[in-house]
Amino acid sequence: TNDYNIMTRRLLSLFITLPWFLVDAASSNGASPSSSRAFYRPHDYDIVNEEVLYEGWRKVIRRTVQSPKLTKHIDFDVIDQTHSTGGAVIIFAWNSTSKSATIIREYMPGCHRVLGGLAAGLVEEKHATEEEAARYELEEECHLAGGTWYRLIDDGVSVPMDKYVQTEIVPYLVVDPHHVPNPRPIDDEEDIEIVTDVSAEEIMQMVKKGDMNLVGGW
Repeated sequence: TNDYNIMTRRLLSLFITLPWFLVDAASSNGASPSSSRAFYRPHDYDIVNEEVLYEGWRKVIRRTVQSPKLTKHIDFDVIDQTHSTGGAVIIFAWNSTSKSATIIREYMPGCHRVLGGLAAGLVEEKHATEEEAARYELEEECHLAGGTWYRLIDDGVSVPMDKYVQTEIVPYLVVDPHHVPNPRPIDDEEDIEIVTDVSAEEIMQMVKKGDMNLVGGW
C-alpha cells in the first residue's frame, strides 16, 4: 500500500500543481454520484431565470443572474449534458511494471482535430456509483479492467470542468489493470485508437505540444 501511495503521488506531481490535491489522494474508495462541490465559497449572485435555448446531445442554457455588484441582470450561456445529471469521470491507467500509461486518441469535433486524451465518460442512471461508470469507460475505451483504483479527490466531491460548463468531473487513477479480450462496445459516434506503453515523459511532451485535450492533460 505504501508503494502504491508513493507512486500515486509521483504520478500526480507530473500533472497537478495544487498542493491540496496531493493530500491523501489515494485514500478513498468509490462514492455515489453527487452534486456536491469540491469547495463552496459564499457569494451574492442569484439566478433569476433559466431558459433552454437548444437541446441535442448537449443543451445550451441561458442563465440570468443578479448581484448587488452588478448594475443590471447579466445573461450567460451555459453548457450542460442532456442525458446525464451525475457528472463525468476520467481515468488515468498506469502499468507499474513498464512504468507506462494507456491513453486514447480520437477525433474531437469541437477543435476538428485528432488528439490524445484519457478514457472518460458520463455518469448515467445505469451506473450505481461514479467508480462503476469509470470502470465501464475504461473497459469500453481502453479494453482494460481490474487493477487497483484510487479516487483522486475526496468522496462526494467533483471538480467543475469549465467556467461555462455545468458538468463536474471525478478523476481516477487505476494501477495495473488487465486486458479485456471482449470489452463492452463503445458508443456509435466514437472512433478511438488505444495507445499503450506511453511514458510519463511522452505524456508531458504531448501536453506541452498541445497534442492532448485540456481535461486529459489536467
